[in-house]
Amino acid sequence: MRLARFLERDRAGGERRCSRAGALVATGLVLAAALAVAGPEKVSFPSGYSSHRPYLTVDRPFNDTVRAMYASPEAAESARVRRPLPSGTVLTMEVYKAKRDDQGKPLKDASGRFVRGDLVTIMVMEKRAGWGAEYPAEIRNGEWEYAQFAPDGTRHQPADSKPCLSCHLRMSRQDFVFSLPQLAAAPK
Repeated sequence: MRLARFLERDRAGGERRCSRAGALVATGLVLAAALAVAGPEKVSFPSGYSSHRPYLTVDRPFNDTVRAMYASPEAAESARVRRPLPSGTVLTMEVYKAKRDDQGKPLKDASGRFVRGDLVTIMVMEKRAGWGAEYPAEIRNGEWEYAQFAPDGTRHQPADSKPCLSCHLRMSRQDFVFSLPQLAAAPK
């Protein structure tokens, strides 16, 4: 409200009058600035994730990748006993390109699964108390943040978690985690 009053100062005072569109643009800039402090910058590369519990491997035929998923020990235990995933949960997904044959088709092993090729990216979901409050309700994923890293642990740039937020939003009944049932069923 104060911003709108500031933007609509009287012309008689010699100041430029701003339209409602100007006020909306200014409000959008304020929102964008708030979102700039939210997001993937909060998530650190989980350097020890390979010692976390592996719980799912998925072939993705639409882009010829293999995804291997790991959960921090506390998350794996909470899911197994059907408790909410705690603050501090880290879910990590390695994405590999499938190896290809001479015709460019993905190679498959004896069980019909894609054979892993090069590791191309590492995606991380991390849950912390209070995270996500900066996001508007229509894209907020509880207390989750998302980040994407190169295999060497450097953050992908530009860092943008909006695609992750949009995709995971539909999984709100599963704490925004697509693979929660598989995590709950994973052996100890």
